[in-house]
Amino acid sequence: MSTLPTKKENQTVFDSEPGSNMYEYTLQLERVKTELQKFGVSPNQAKVYIYLGKYGPKTAPEVFKALDLPRTETYYILNTLQNHGIITSALTSPITYTALPFDKAISSLINAEKLRLDALSGQQKELSKIWDNIPQFVVQTNESSQEKLQMIQGIPQILSKTSGMINNAREEILIFGSEKDLSKLYHANIFDLLYNSILDVKVIVSPGQTLPEFAEKIDKRRIKLMPRSKKDNQCFIIKDQNEILMFLRNSNYISSDMFAVWSDSKSLTDAMHNLFEYSWDEAEVSF
Repeated sequence: MSTLPTKKENQTVFDSEPGSNMYEYTLQLERVKTELQKFGVSPNQAKVYIYLGKYGPKTAPEVFKALDLPRTETYYILNTLQNHGIITSALTSPITYTALPFDKAISSLINAEKLRLDALSGQQKELSKIWDNIPQFVVQTNESSQEKLQMIQGIPQILSKTSGMINNAREEILIFGSEKDLSKLYHANIFDLLYNSILDVKVIVSPGQTLPEFAEKIDKRRIKLMPRSKKDNQCFIIKDQNEILMFLRNSNYISSDMFAVWSDSKSLTDAMHNLFEYSWDEAEVSF
């Protein structure tokens, strides 16, 4: 005789099913979990923080039972979150863990990242001096004339490359991507470089039904929509028809898993430039 699956004893918002009253909150918390990962917090660490933040102080056994996490991993996560400064522990028996208010937790993560970057910045001159003191041992070749390819993973590295391409552009910047892709560029202040640019800037939102709010400052003649497109996984950026940054994993993935390829291959850049121009002719104006 078949048996019905047993219902989990301690249901949480993470266990809600589509159509239930709690499912809307589940989707919102999934977005919060994804955003927390931008600050160096793993998916399970974000889940534990959210659970403590929404369900109040808990002991370690209560956490791993409610979230179905391995016992040893849960203790490691709780210690890591304490080191991040976003949860605290009470000197009780058993020990209970409490999440900091969300705004304070984010501030703590941001400050930690700033301190890390400041420390790296302080080492820059010393490392550069050491590097310059070491002679070059390479034999000079005509390598500069060879086409190059670079693999780039993670949104910070991709955005840094994008910013460099825009700053070094002399003629044009062409951007093709979904609203979610363009939102990433906007929040990284990439669009600030384009708003008053003298470059020939063209942006295609695909798929796109309406002009995204963050793109309102862009000259309407520079942006078009492709409402009939069914694909939201295509994104690429072309600089001066001599460099291309092409996303193999775009904003449909979490920030750490986003993956792009940069190249100065003329054949690849020309092909994608032709694709952009064809798409531009087929796209609709944004006003």
